[in-house]
Amino acid sequence: MKLHSIALIMFVSLLVSNCSRPDIKEFAVTASDGTRYHCKVVVPLMNYVRVRPLTPANQLKGEVEVPPTVYYDKTRFVVTQIASGAFAGYTGITKVKIPSTISVIESKAFSGCSAMGEINTPQPLSTLGDYAFENCSSLAVFDMQASISSLGEGCFAGCSSLASIRIPTSLNTIPNKCFKNCSGVDNIYISSTVNAIGAEAFSGCTGVTRMTSAAGMPPAASGNTFNGIDANIPVTVPMGGLSYYQSAEGWKHFNSYTGSYDIK
Repeated sequence: MKLHSIALIMFVSLLVSNCSRPDIKEFAVTASDGTRYHCKVVVPLMNYVRVRPLTPANQLKGEVEVPPTVYYDKTRFVVTQIASGAFAGYTGITKVKIPSTISVIESKAFSGCSAMGEINTPQPLSTLGDYAFENCSSLAVFDMQASISSLGEGCFAGCSSLASIRIPTSLNTIPNKCFKNCSGVDNIYISSTVNAIGAEAFSGCTGVTRMTSAAGMPPAASGNTFNGIDANIPVTVPMGGLSYYQSAEGWKHFNSYTGSYDIK
């Protein structure tokens, strides 16, 4: 009994020693590349923090590497979130390296980063907030990892250089205006798990030449979901749902359907 008590005390002591002091709620640090960040503790017992740069936009150019961990007052903190509006309007950024500790990119985090042509997407990433990448007009590729389970409204609106869109099976909903005015997109693939597509989600995707939906039945859509996409592009859907797609709201926008038994 005493041995169990001693072990428990040692475990609690170890846990407390690895956690931030309760008075540390927010602080500022300088990363190894010289970028200064404001950090706010979001999960005290785990030392998780969200970050936003303090370095002015006109001083932050080229490649930026968000740190996976930061230290303050001899305490180690894990960076798990990029704060709302963190890099919004940082037009000099060309590349961003996101660490594998990040699970959430909040609303408008990279909005207006018009020169950002490259950003990686680590597997733990699960949530992209509203308008997170709005008007990132140079972003040509975004690897939609299977870990991503939530997209915000207008998440990629105005990303006119995106070449293709492939929705993973981890997503059930494509929100309003999610890919609005992504005029450079050539093809769209919608996974079998998607059951709803919001208003104007693909409106203004004028460059689309083909579309595939693996959903057995047409995901719920609005009359303006596909506005601006050529109605005569080939659209491939499961054979069993072909007639439903042809008459469903939003989907009846298209004239050239093909039914398939083998959509991959």
